Amino acid sequence: MKVFKIVVLSLLIVFNYSCNNKSKLPNDVRWVKNSQEYQTLCKQIYKQASEYIMSLNVKKGQVVVMDLDETVLDNSQYQVELHYKGDTFSMDSWARWVLREEAELVPGAKDFLDMLRKKRIQIIFISNRMDERVEATKENMKKLGVYHKRDVYLLRKDKADKKDIRREEVYSGTGRMESYGKKDILAFFGDAMGDFPENDTGKHYMFPNPMYGKW
Repeated sequence: MKVFKIVVLSLLIVFNYSCNNKSKLPNDVRWVKNSQEYQTLCKQIYKQASEYIMSLNVKKGQVVVMDLDETVLDNSQYQVELHYKGDTFSMDSWARWVLREEAELVPGAKDFLDMLRKKRIQIIFISNRMDERVEATKENMKKLGVYHKRDVYLLRKDKADKKDIRREEVYSGTGRMESYGKKDILAFFGDAMGDFPENDTGKHYMFPNPMYGKW
């Protein structure tokens, strides 16, 4: 009987530890969800970008290229749900999340996008969201009040459709950009090195993302 009680007590301790451990979000997700530092950093980046853009004499054919996830759209709730389910990232769960159209905005994003609209600067979104979910992405943007019909969405068609391929289409006015013509890129925005070309004179604005990446 004594051995049985010890076994039961041990199981309860393990179960209690597991529950407590699961209830607390990992530091990376908590930092994005709750910290003032994350909010301040993102707003500062967008503020600096706004000041730069406002200082320019923008000409026809000049555009801004932006990533979507963790640059404009905040998907930290997806990470929260993965944690509480005990799951890790998968293409299936990510696809379901995108189709829910529930991403929020990265701090400072709306004011920056509104400024670009006022200056009539076209935005080209180059994202690794799959192109088959572009309509869900646009609907999410509409819900957040940041959609504009002049925006161009260059989402990923397949595995081979890398971001550098899509950037080249923007530069050259070929492929999906043929009807828009060649573009001069004023600035790039992203949360990973793959969001930026290695050799370009445009400004680069990098956002913090401790939740995932190639590291």
